[in-house]
Amino acid sequence: MTISAAVPESRTDRPRVSAQENLVTVALGAWLILGLFVDGWAHNNAKPESFFTPWHGLFYSGFVTTAAWMWSLYQRHGGVPAGYGLGLIGVGAFAAGGIGDLVWHSVFGIEVDLEALLSPTHLVLFASALLVLSSPLRAAWSEPDDGHPPLARFLPTLLSATLVTATVAFFLMELSPFLTNAATASPYRFIAGNVDPDIGGWLVDEIRLEGFASILLTTLVLMGPTLALLRRWRTPPATFTILFTTVAGLVSALQGFRLGVTVFAAVAGGFAADMLPSRSSRPGPPRRCCGRSEAWPRPSCGWRTSPRWPSSAPSDGRSSSGPGSPACRRWPAWAWPC
Repeated sequence: MTISAAVPESRTDRPRVSAQENLVTVALGAWLILGLFVDGWAHNNAKPESFFTPWHGLFYSGFVTTAAWMWSLYQRHGGVPAGYGLGLIGVGAFAAGGIGDLVWHSVFGIEVDLEALLSPTHLVLFASALLVLSSPLRAAWSEPDDGHPPLARFLPTLLSATLVTATVAFFLMELSPFLTNAATASPYRFIAGNVDPDIGGWLVDEIRLEGFASILLTTLVLMGPTLALLRRWRTPPATFTILFTTVAGLVSALQGFRLGVTVFAAVAGGFAADMLPSRSSRPGPPRRCCGRSEAWPRPSCGWRTSPRWPSSAPSDGRSSSGPGSPACRRWPAWAWPC
């Protein structure tokens, strides 16, 4: 059976936005996410807490501007542009979540620490923001192009994927190697000199697990967009350097770059990913086991470049998931996202 790579007719008959319009959407989405990270920085640094703060103003003004722009796209094109349907749903959900957030804070007060991430209204804002920010990515995904764009044309798509990844990383900040020192030697030295040995052993185990979980989870967060982009395109140079560095820099900024040296691990990982040759020479329909062996080590390889990471971090870039491997033969075709 032959699988066609053509874009389905249901997609092609919808209006399409231009690359410049996608870039405007990304720029306004960056405004929104900048407000999110500034608000997170304020929470992490004990700044005044209320609904009416400068950082909330930056956050919600970014949303209002983005919503107005997306509505103008709907009116300008005489319908919902391809890739923007879920984004417009996200705009409505975000507006409802923002109103609910005001009511929630008025009734229950301001959350702190982990409760601030798990607030019901914040979960609505988080999910709806993902729908809005991913609109340019979905629009580009449905384009019937050759799948090998230059960086200038690919930039709106890349930045949309970067903003989505940064938002997910923000939500998982409690287990981020860019914020926690559990994967460094500092807490172990402190425990050895200040904690009773009977308690210290248990505490060391807990911190070691936290450090390992932070590296593993962040690697998965970065691997998601890596595999998604490789599924659809032959990515241009600097793609993953931009993605990894931006995400790491934004997350590290939440604590004023207290562990800023870890950002260099992301830079090195992104650079290594861009230098690896792609085995996927032709994007298009789903292909079994394509591009997996070169994609797997991409996010994790950066952790090895920093002297702060313990030896439990991934230590080699070899993968048993390449074409024809036992792992590939065991898994059904639908399990591979390429």
